[in-house]
Amino acid sequence: MKKHEAMGFVLGVFSFLVLTLGLPGYPVAADYPTRPINFILGYTPGSSPDVTLRPLAEAAGKILGQPIVILNKPGAATALCMAQIKNEKPDGYTIGSIVGSSILNPHIEKVPYDVNMDYTPIMKFVDNMMGLAVSASSSWETLQEFITYAKANPGKIKYSHFGTVNRMAMEGLAREAGIKWVPISHKGPKEAAMALLGKHVDAFAGGVDWAPYVESGEFRLIATFGPKRYKTYPNTPTFVDLGYKTWMASPSGIVGPKALPAPLVQKLHSAFKEAMNDPGFLRVVKNLTLEVAYSNSETLAQEIRDLDQVFAKFVKELDLKKN
Repeated sequence: MKKHEAMGFVLGVFSFLVLTLGLPGYPVAADYPTRPINFILGYTPGSSPDVTLRPLAEAAGKILGQPIVILNKPGAATALCMAQIKNEKPDGYTIGSIVGSSILNPHIEKVPYDVNMDYTPIMKFVDNMMGLAVSASSSWETLQEFITYAKANPGKIKYSHFGTVNRMAMEGLAREAGIKWVPISHKGPKEAAMALLGKHVDAFAGGVDWAPYVESGEFRLIATFGPKRYKTYPNTPTFVDLGYKTWMASPSGIVGPKALPAPLVQKLHSAFKEAMNDPGFLRVVKNLTLEVAYSNSETLAQEIRDLDQVFAKFVKELDLKKN
């Protein structure tokens, strides 16, 4: 056995013993949790991530026997949320969310965290859908028409957005297509959607906060940002469908601080996985046209590493400078 493997084995055994035997200063896995668990979410109340998480957290809290309290900490495209999670004690009483923007941020901004080093992945429960919506009263029926207009009118189009993933999707397309347009950042996706609803902007690049307005006929979804078409919107093309290289992905995962002990990770994972069958959660997912997607702790860790590499390559290829 190699030296580092032996050390890992010893630490694993020690972690198991202190958790199960309840040595001083450590939580006891058998009793955990004995008080409410805080969940740090980098989105505003009422946004689609907030609305999606609440029934899931409520159901998981019932399974665990303690409430899971959602603490909204929006700002800096989830960087504030990620920084707070990083700095919490790895005792299982503070966990939080990780999304695509959290993984992309370090490639375009100076942030105080490393997605691969500073967290303990717990579980993924949703793959977020993202896309470009315009007002149904606009003249743009297709993405091709939108691009043609943007090329002919440099700097005239304004689009609202929240989060770096959505902005990078738009800026990546702009770089490839030779377009100049104006991004308008908002503190949350709900506010970005309202900007288009009020016709303060020409388009909204975001997650499924556009879905209710697409359903009501107020918005027209002209493109989605994934590497392939979403099952929910099979007739809506991606940027890739038109021959561009730009695409984005954004998983919704649950993480804890670095060095969160394995027995606590397993207990949290089991509760949230069971909670994915909750009717309230499934109803919200259906209403928001999200796609349920489960990954365990190890798989989520790999997905974060893979997406981190994809974003690094994307930023380099399109020469998107770090601020």
